[in-house]
Amino acid sequence: MADTSDTSQTTELTQRVDALFSAYDAGSPGCALGVIRNGELVYKKGYGNASLEFGVPIDPENTAFAIGSISKQFTAAAILLLVQDGKISLTDDIRQYLPEMPNYGKAISIDHMLSHTSGLRDYTVLMTMGTGVREVDYSSDADAMAIILRQTSLNFAPGAHFMYSNTNYFLLAKIVERLSSQPFGTFLQERIFQPLNMRHTRVRDKYDAVVRQRAMGYAPSATGGYSIKDVNWEQVGNTGVLSTVSDLAKWDGNFYQPRVGGAWLVKQLQQNAIRSDGIRLSHARGLIVDGAYRGMRSVHHAGDTAAFHAQLFRLPEQRFSAVVLCNVDGVDQTLLSFKVADIFLADEIKKRRATVAQPGARPAARAPAPASMPSASELESYAGVYLERYSQSLHAREARDGHLWYRAPQREPVALEPGGAQRFRLPGKMENLFQFSRQDKRALLTIGSGADEPLELVRVKPVQTDRVRLEDYAGTYFSPEINVHWTIVTKDGKLYKQAQREASKPMSPAFEDAYTVTIDDQELLRFTRNSRQRITGFIVDNPRVLNVVFSRTRSAAKAD
Repeated sequence: MADTSDTSQTTELTQRVDALFSAYDAGSPGCALGVIRNGELVYKKGYGNASLEFGVPIDPENTAFAIGSISKQFTAAAILLLVQDGKISLTDDIRQYLPEMPNYGKAISIDHMLSHTSGLRDYTVLMTMGTGVREVDYSSDADAMAIILRQTSLNFAPGAHFMYSNTNYFLLAKIVERLSSQPFGTFLQERIFQPLNMRHTRVRDKYDAVVRQRAMGYAPSATGGYSIKDVNWEQVGNTGVLSTVSDLAKWDGNFYQPRVGGAWLVKQLQQNAIRSDGIRLSHARGLIVDGAYRGMRSVHHAGDTAAFHAQLFRLPEQRFSAVVLCNVDGVDQTLLSFKVADIFLADEIKKRRATVAQPGARPAARAPAPASMPSASELESYAGVYLERYSQSLHAREARDGHLWYRAPQREPVALEPGGAQRFRLPGKMENLFQFSRQDKRALLTIGSGADEPLELVRVKPVQTDRVRLEDYAGTYFSPEINVHWTIVTKDGKLYKQAQREASKPMSPAFEDAYTVTIDDQELLRFTRNSRQRITGFIVDNPRVLNVVFSRTRSAAKAD
């Protein structure tokens, strides 16, 4: 006789999971979900359609989704297999295998690319920075290589920082092809997919390749319903893998019982990268290893390409994994995977909370003894606007009422607490520490346990509105690195950026001679002047590409 309590518990669990995905029905695209516990795929279900045109429902066993950047862990595994084969070393200079790459004066190692610390600019951003190229347009390997080879500088010195860049993994796939003398997809099939019996997984390196049971990508239409938003770029390594929930469960199992690469490969994939200054990063090799979910050790990576959103999320100590694969734009797949974990791990979460609350549990770290508040003049020396160089975010500090007030982007101001010589803490968060340097006008913000990079904040000169002449900035500018012209125009008392196949985008003043373009782009334009104080060009930064130089070609009048 069946245990009715177990049956009712399973029914309740199913209902709660179904409620999470209730937006996806017979008339919409949707998601496939898989839940893995103790090595067993205990829950798998499809919500919505793989094809709206033909009314084909999503099948978690057979529907193949583009998994975007989840592909990177397979690329990293391919490189590690070549290390095991004795064909490559993680410390090798990439120009040993890609001699056509520019010589930037400092060696970029294989491991720099695996950990996104190479400094190489992201080709996917370079190709779409006001060039008129869109993600749904056709793009070949040759297009990507051409723009990579045109870059004259790096984002930073190799090893010095972390910046996510698809260029790293695209080039790693090229190295796999050259060393194995076979297409990247063939290497993955022979060395990873076939040994793990991942029957529905493959690399799609041709935009027009016919793949049985492949999900199409869709985006909500402004007029109602959906429009097609599919993948037409042919680059692989950083992306390009198609897979199913059931197949990814087999790959997940390799992390517990490694049939491909053995224990060494599994360990290497999950080894956190370390910057040249000793800072440990949350990124490993093709994976992120951190405490993103409720402080538990989490191994995960998301994927986003065209309308596809994917997540493979693992909690090794709980022997729990969730696979979320979606073919509809706008899904927060990471949040969905966390909510699925909340449902399946509800009992474990309660036990963890109870353990922390029990007498004798490890106490929280004690706050340091309060430091005295610096003088008004010293507080004033820290006031100003600061730029976070790698995210282009602006942080403000103001000295008033005997305190130093800090305003993070899109946040309300808070009064900082003194933390010692030239140090301040966020209130109630002793591990969040500002370390100021008056000499070079910088501040470091260390967040959390210090396991990730501190934010590097540089003081900048605020905008002096009474001295700004918008007409000085108007003109046409050209960048040879991305081979495109941008035009800056004035209209209704504001500056606008105009680029190919784009609507005009408003620019907002950020600091002296600097403007942001925040609609879609998150770009920062820093204008340059000559000795006569005339505008000669600008330098563009965004979260994945720094220091792209545009030179002025001619002045422009006001927009019509």
